[in-house]
Amino acid sequence: MLAGVVAAAAWTATQRVAAMDTTKQPTSGAWVGSSVNGAIGVPLRETAFEFTVYRMSCGAGVVPAVPGGGRSCLATVGVRNVTSEQQTWHGQLQRAYLPSGNWVAADEDATRVANLGRDVFAQPVAAGRRVLLPLVFTMHGLDPPKQLELRSGVFSAGVRVDVA
Repeated sequence: MLAGVVAAAAWTATQRVAAMDTTKQPTSGAWVGSSVNGAIGVPLRETAFEFTVYRMSCGAGVVPAVPGGGRSCLATVGVRNVTSEQQTWHGQLQRAYLPSGNWVAADEDATRVANLGRDVFAQPVAAGRRVLLPLVFTMHGLDPPKQLELRSGVFSAGVRVDVA
């Protein structure tokens, strides 16, 4: 009987894998909401947050020196929770895209320094509350970021802000 159950499970799995079309491109079916694009100074809304990027600056003097020789870029960002519940967000989901298409996540340690020791990702944003804070991205190379991608969660479609 056990052999029959194993054989049936293997046959079902094989049929499902064989039915997959590997030539198709991924869809946005996993994302919640639609991605929104905009410019600096424009409030952009996604699933849980409204993000506004007010400024983007890179280079010496933006934040204290980065260990390992990276160059810091600081984005001044407004985050407003548009839901009726507190919402968390994560530094690894906030990204700066380079002209090459490569990206770097927010540098959580440097962001903590820029926020005077406060970990802005550790505490949820209260329902209806708005916070204004610096996010730091550590770049390796000379190219400044061309776009920021900001998200409330892993499955949020997020917003993209042109910063170049």
